[in-house]
Amino acid sequence: MRRALTALAIALVLAGSALYAVERHWRARGYTPIIVDAPDLWALQRAKASSAGRAIVFLGASRTLYAIDRATVRARLPGVEPVMLAMDGRYPLATLRDLAGDADFRGIVVCDIDGAGFAAPSLDMQQPEVDYYHHEFSPSRALHRILLNHWQRHAVIARSDFSLLRSAVRRWNNEGEPFRPQQWFDRRRFGNIDYEFADREGQKRALRENLDRHGGHLPRVAFDAWWPQVEASHAWVRAIQVRGGDVVFYASPTSGLRRWVEEDWFPRKEYWDRMVAATPAKTLHALDVPALRDFPLPDESHIDYRQKPAYTNALIDALLERGLLAPGGG
Repeated sequence: MRRALTALAIALVLAGSALYAVERHWRARGYTPIIVDAPDLWALQRAKASSAGRAIVFLGASRTLYAIDRATVRARLPGVEPVMLAMDGRYPLATLRDLAGDADFRGIVVCDIDGAGFAAPSLDMQQPEVDYYHHEFSPSRALHRILLNHWQRHAVIARSDFSLLRSAVRRWNNEGEPFRPQQWFDRRRFGNIDYEFADREGQKRALRENLDRHGGHLPRVAFDAWWPQVEASHAWVRAIQVRGGDVVFYASPTSGLRRWVEEDWFPRKEYWDRMVAATPAKTLHALDVPALRDFPLPDESHIDYRQKPAYTNALIDALLERGLLAPGGG
């Protein structure tokens, strides 16, 4: 028995030493630990939206996911718990619908959405995450994700790119070093983009190419096909309000060509303003707030992580000054 325990101890020391050496190697190459987004991480925060008591839930796509600074929200609105449920590239109506149907949710929703977000194809974009939360997420999955968060926060080699199998494949294919991400998350899913390294022109280039394919104008969505999603949202907003919560529909800032395209695609007077006139939700448009309208956007759409506190302060200022949030968030 003693010999077996000794052998086990030696094996553990050797394995630990090997992992430490690999970790030091990659850190010397400039890599740092990052938390990787995944369905379990989203589900963990979705559970918090219902269990946190008074939560302020941020819904939307990448413009919110990479823009909100959690520490600033907590300092400015100490009466609420910030929860990030925005998804990169996916509009949020499915999650708003899910929160409306959850009797345990009594919080505030800041839902970042534009004209395209109410179009029929956008309705179920986040439904896979909602379904995962209700049908696959479990206490054991939650514990696994919490432990994984701890591992990913402290170890470069926690990323799957550094696994033994992936390293072997990379060497076999002569792929070079692992990808160096310019986007990362904290353990509560508040995202960051570093525009000292991220591609500032990629989104602009893709937008211009998309415009070229459509003769300079993205195809309009017929109002009659757009309006049913707006009408459906009325019931979801009221369900949250009846329980003591609230919803703010917020159109976040864009600039340059992106701003022109969005106005050309979904003219504000024909879409957003008509939604505002009918919805029971509170509303805020960034173009009506100079501090938000003119905020620097390196790719005409997103916030550099260094500017997140300033942006979050500007947003909270606008919400408070217009009475869309109560002081303290309560």
